[in-house]
Amino acid sequence: MSFMEIVLLDDGRIIRPCGIDDIEDVSEMVITEAKRSIASDFDEKGWEDFLDYMSFDQILKRLVTGSKALLVQEKDDQVSGYLEINGHQILLLFIVDYAQKRHLATQLLRRVIMTLSPSELFVNASSQGYDFYCSHGFVALDDWAEKEGVTYCPMKWKNEEPAKES
Repeated sequence: MSFMEIVLLDDGRIIRPCGIDDIEDVSEMVITEAKRSIASDFDEKGWEDFLDYMSFDQILKRLVTGSKALLVQEKDDQVSGYLEINGHQILLLFIVDYAQKRHLATQLLRRVIMTLSPSELFVNASSQGYDFYCSHGFVALDDWAEKEGVTYCPMKWKNEEPAKES
């Protein structure tokens, strides 16, 4: 299974790579969910920077220059989940409110681990994502920090599985 393959989930949802035609929907979904779930992690300047980070141009630039992204697509083509990674750094992981508790974030994370076989992963966890990452073997590298208007906890996951031989 490669990162680029489309996976049909048991409930009819699809996990697939993010394409250029998806960027506007992804941006809208992530901003909506961030407002709902982690807005308190930002000061005013941090929120403005986040909105810029989630603009079409910035997402496209990241995808063209090395980021990889997966999304969860509903049966009605709506985007209900998004994971973006660059190297060993998880940049974004968001699931829409109505689809949470359905293990979509876990499935996206597993997909990254299965297809990219990273030796380790890093994330700057939000207040909302911290417990999720802990439950998946991530450990805090330091205390909660604030940088450029964003509060986060740096975390690391180490792959305990032996590397697969090609």
